[in-house]
Amino acid sequence: MTTLVILAAGQGSRFGGPKQFSRFGSLNKTLMEYNICHAIDAGFKKIIFITQQIFKDRIANEIIAFLPQNINAIIIIQKIDDLPKQCIITANRNKPLGTAHAIWCIRDKITENFVVINADDYYGQSAFEQLITNSERYPNHHLIVTYLLEKTLSENGSVNRGFCTLSDENILKSVAEYQNIIKTPTTIQDKIQDTIQGTTGNQPAETLAADSLVSMNCWLFNPDIFNIIEQQLIQTFSCNVRPDKECYLPEVVMQQIVQESKKVKVLTSHDDWFGLTYTADSNTVSNNIVRLTDKGLFSSLLIVE
Repeated sequence: MTTLVILAAGQGSRFGGPKQFSRFGSLNKTLMEYNICHAIDAGFKKIIFITQQIFKDRIANEIIAFLPQNINAIIIIQKIDDLPKQCIITANRNKPLGTAHAIWCIRDKITENFVVINADDYYGQSAFEQLITNSERYPNHHLIVTYLLEKTLSENGSVNRGFCTLSDENILKSVAEYQNIIKTPTTIQDKIQDTIQGTTGNQPAETLAADSLVSMNCWLFNPDIFNIIEQQLIQTFSCNVRPDKECYLPEVVMQQIVQESKKVKVLTSHDDWFGLTYTADSNTVSNNIVRLTDKGLFSSLLIVE
């Protein structure tokens, strides 16, 4: 397992622009590049960028051009019309179809297990090392790297997080989506909106445990994920689908868990995690990158100027 897939198609509407190209620290690199640094150090050899057509040249000229020559880098365009034949979407739709559809678009480029991350989050060194190690221990499992809730919050507004429920053997049982999570001076609070399994409700705000394990969209998948993605895309994009409906990776994973066709081993990173949700998050990200650079975490950054 040496393939890293980076989801880099976002428009960054809340952020005010395509945040995957924001640069930080004395090295003046994107979060994509800091993650790629850790991935290469861990043993990854191939990088697949999934993006929109409008970002293709920027990824090629600003990111891939500065990668080591021994890294196999590919750009895949997430095309709205790249769907199973049974799917129906409106002719004038231009909104992306979701993270599961993004992965569907690389089905012809994958022959082995692969890791998926977001382009606008920083996952830390441990995540990539754990994924490499455990891909050998659990070759037939999916893997997920989780983080402590308290380490994933923004100082500048509310966030949404997927809360993970585990078995005694650290196997994923479910993922519940919580929205509008806010850290108060004394607690972390949220109002649960729905679960990945599809139930809904309007429960009152509740206090959340700081050490709850949450998904930050850092997965390892087997190629058999594509069969389930196909089923989920067909189910999601029917003739009566809402024009803004999307198909997400956790829905696909939960479908395999419900069908008992796949186990998902849960790993936990205690490294720093940070990302870009709001424009003001840039200050926090910049300070964190400077601190980590001073610690020498990027001393082996294998990017050729």
